[in-house]
Amino acid sequence: MIKMDMRALTNALVKLEAAADSLPQIAEQVKQETLGHLIVGSEVNIYRTEPGRYRRTDDYRQGLDARARATRHTATITALNDVDYALSVEVGRAGMTIPMLQQLALLRANPDDPLTLGRSGQNWTVAAPIVTAAQIYALRRMQELFAQKVRAALR
Repeated sequence: MIKMDMRALTNALVKLEAAADSLPQIAEQVKQETLGHLIVGSEVNIYRTEPGRYRRTDDYRQGLDARARATRHTATITALNDVDYALSVEVGRAGMTIPMLQQLALLRANPDDPLTLGRSGQNWTVAAPIVTAAQIYALRRMQELFAQKVRAALR
């Protein structure tokens, strides 16, 4: 026989709904953190590497952006770079694809760290999954912060 306490279930649902109300604040926090991740990723993969064949500008870094959109029950973080050559930097010229880079980023134990595959000014054709790594960071961070809110709500 299964006994259900409808009052306890209703209270739990009200608390979960209150946790969902925090999504806009979580999204804004993760947006800012994701922008930081993008900047650090560009430093590690481009700007702090040994110079080489091409002239470095600040264009790639200026194209980095993170955006948040949240409603009462959903939140989306978008990490992007809108310069024309951003996709070439992301996937390189060695046959990497976005799904491959996503898998590499997902398999890392610590998504806080930028992902680098050895791109430098000397080795500029190697993929630099700056945006992809930041997207995975944003996903995991949103999950982490929302789970904290849910656990706190259900105590």
